[in-house]
Amino acid sequence: ADRHSVEECQIEIHNKESHMKNRETEKTKLEQEVTRLRLLREKQVKEAEQKRDQEEQQRQQEELLRQQEEQQQEEQRIQQEGQRRQQEEQQRQQEEQRIQQEAHQRQQEEQQRYQDEQRRQQEEQQRQQDEQRRQQEEQQRQQDEQRRQ
Repeated sequence: ADRHSVEECQIEIHNKESHMKNRETEKTKLEQEVTRLRLLREKQVKEAEQKRDQEEQQRQQEELLRQQEEQQQEEQRIQQEGQRRQQEEQQRQQEEQRIQQEAHQRQQEEQQRYQDEQRRQQEEQQRQQDEQRRQQEEQQRQQDEQRRQ
């Protein structure tokens, strides 16, 4: 009976050890699963952070491109405005030059008319002087003629 009791105890100890070993194995497997899940979660968190960082970089690049495009458009607008003003200034200068040329032309024409009028007056004076001289000569001739008679 004691022998039977010892065998039962050994069997019971063996069963308990097996049970404990199974529990230890299960605990190890659960710890490995927890570790695997933690690593997976960390990986997912890291990937999510990388994705957010990439999206933020993309957003910043797009914002930078948008700002550069706006700056280029503004510079182009300023350049076009400068060219438009330059063209307007050229047109204004050309118009002013045309007006000055027309004024100069009118002045030359007026001067020519004045010179023509002076020449005409001189010719008239000369004609009158010639006429007076001719009349004087005629008078002189008539006087000479009368004296001879």
